[in-house]
Parts: sequence; C-alpha cells; structure tokens
Amino acid sequence: MDQEILDYFGEFEENTRIVPLKYFFFESEARLYAARLKEAGIPCFISNANIMSVLPLGGGGGIGLHIREADLAEASRIAAYLDHQKENTSRETSFHDADHDDIEYQRALNEPPMAFSSRQAWYWLIIGIALLVILRAFLRAAGVVENWRDFF
Repeated sequence: MDQEILDYFGEFEENTRIVPLKYFFFESEARLYAARLKEAGIPCFISNANIMSVLPLGGGGGIGLHIREADLAEASRIAAYLDHQKENTSRETSFHDADHDDIEYQRALNEPPMAFSSRQAWYWLIIGIALLVILRAFLRAAGVVENWRDFF
C-alpha cells in the first residue's frame, strides 16, 4: 500500500495488544489526536466514527482512538499535552460572540465606498449650477451666445 491512510495500522506482530487511548464525542477531535500520534510515529486507528456521527448515543463519547499497548506511555503523554493545550486556550485566541463594536466594524467594512448623503448631493448640485453659470458667462463674453435663451 503506497498511500499511508490515517486509519491504516500497518503490519504488527500477532501477539500485539490493541488498547483504547481515549474516547471522543466528535470525530474531528479524534482525527486531530490521531494526526498528532501519527506525526510522532505511533500507529493508531479510530473506531465507531461512522455510527457515532450518525447516531450519537451520549455517554462518555463513543469514538475511540486505539493504539498498540507498547506505545501507551508515549501516546498518553501526547494526549495529556493536547488535553492541557485545549483546556488552557486563552480567551484572546479563541472564538467569541460578536459585541456591538464588532458589528459596527463589519457594517462599516460592508458599506459601499461611494454612499452619498443628501447634503452631499445638494453640494454637487450647487457646484454644477455654478459651473453652468460660469460657462454661460464665458460664452457670452466670447460672443457665441447673445442672450440667455440661446444658451439652452
């Protein structure tokens, strides 16, 4: 088998005992622990992932992470480290509910950049009329327009 799948336990001797290391409620968490064990060179596999995802029965978690008994000490150390890391995650690095400032910030990011207020629209209208009056004055001075009706 060229491809090493996470649940592939590999070859082992006939007298090897397989023991459960830990039970989980969520398959994703079990997969994270299994990936860490695999990274450390400890073969492992996950059991009951399909049935517990479809039909969660409660209790102490039914998704098991299994290892060889010979690797129990090292695997327990890695699992304890991951448990400690999970419990001591600081509030700043974890997800939290959005407060009023977060909502206002997101709202400001999603507003269109060229949103004109009614006051800005009036300013542009006045500037446009002033430019037309100045253009009319230049055209009258140049002799192109003789009276104001010719301008329109």
